[in-house]
Amino acid sequence: MADSNPDLPLFRRAPSLASTVPRLPLGTFPTPVAPFEIETGSGPLRLLVKRDDIGAEGYAGNKVRKLEFLLADARARGATRLITAGAAGSHHAFATAYHGGRAGFDVSLVLFPQHVTSHVREMLFLDAAAGAELVWASRMETVPYGVWRARVAHRREVTCTIPPGGSNPIGTFGYVNGALELVEQIGSGQVEKPSSIHVAAGTLGTAAGIAIGLAWAGLPIPVIATRITVRLLTNERALAALIRSTLAQLRDAGAHDLPDAAEAAGLVELRHDQIGAGYGRPTEAGARAAERFAAAGLRLDATYTAKAAAGLLAQAGGSGLPLFWHTLSAVEPAELLRRASPDLPAPFSRYLAGAA
Repeated sequence: MADSNPDLPLFRRAPSLASTVPRLPLGTFPTPVAPFEIETGSGPLRLLVKRDDIGAEGYAGNKVRKLEFLLADARARGATRLITAGAAGSHHAFATAYHGGRAGFDVSLVLFPQHVTSHVREMLFLDAAAGAELVWASRMETVPYGVWRARVAHRREVTCTIPPGGSNPIGTFGYVNGALELVEQIGSGQVEKPSSIHVAAGTLGTAAGIAIGLAWAGLPIPVIATRITVRLLTNERALAALIRSTLAQLRDAGAHDLPDAAEAAGLVELRHDQIGAGYGRPTEAGARAAERFAAAGLRLDATYTAKAAAGLLAQAGGSGLPLFWHTLSAVEPAELLRRASPDLPAPFSRYLAGAA
């Protein structure tokens, strides 16, 4: 299935991909890049914000770019059910349930516990309201077993398993395209060239895609990726492997003149200084960053974007112009929020009750 609208930066860069790489349009692109001033306590910091937080109706954020390619690939394979995994408050899990459901897929979510917050509770209720099947995994290490259980339970259906975060080569295409989109905005004079790009780093698809797109376009802007989960998952080796596999898939799909994997990986600096007590655990620096960004009209979350913003503020200074790539959705599906209820499968109810 080819894209119904091949007028996309990725397809302009490599026209043959328009007929070999399926895409299901979900978002409104290009997303704008807007200037902001953030008060730092020692004066205002001027920065740019890439507004992927408003990049789709209903539910936006960085998962939309990935799901455009992932859902199209699943449909091309004849799948009727999507199976994916994440923590209890996973934005990727909900985005898959929401956009996958609207595209006609049934969706199963394998979810493991994390530190419970009001946001985590809301995401679980939204998962259920979106019609997703919720499958309990007692801890992160049991997720593969949970995914296997979901596949066996639906063995009479054609299923497609999407990795956590949507971060396989197909999903990473979304941020290769996103980086090329930014390059075009800079090249046309719409946007001043930033001195660095700051993004949260979990499953690494966003950072890997941005780095590939920048290297491919010959615009070597440093990408500062702030780790928000365990180092076992978010590390330089995993990043390099994802970049290599994504480039290989682009090459197999017909793209030419691709950058060297080491060149793309060299653009990314993984920062490990904002993780605090662990995934989903708020930090004081993150809370301060969230307050300062909120004063400028930008909402952050404690798990991902607040820690990336804290990393940006920690490095602020000098004459540079940083760009914050905003990956949290600023829009929520009002119709689901209205009908979301606390009726969850028993393991999830017990999990929330135990944290009350």
